[in-house]
Amino acid sequence: MKTKKSVIAAPVAASVILMSILAGCETRDEQDEVRTVDWYESHDAERAAKLTDCMTNPRMLDATPDCINASRAENNVKANTKWATPDEGVRTEPAIP
Repeated sequence: MKTKKSVIAAPVAASVILMSILAGCETRDEQDEVRTVDWYESHDAERAAKLTDCMTNPRMLDATPDCINASRAENNVKANTKWATPDEGVRTEPAIP
């Protein structure tokens, strides 16, 4: 009879362990609306707020589309102020032989 108990106990124990592991997993909340990179480029305050949220809770938010778009918009905005404008002739298309 001991073998019958051990046959039943093993799957039950495995199920309890699996449920314990899955219970520890956090799920992300669904986002209301994903903003585009262009939208974040034209809305400075919202971009800054989103980046602050993303940096405050990177485990939950860093890989979300909104954080990625806000980060890309921030890079684009900073790139426009760091580098010369196309009018100055610095940014040119690469020459293809």
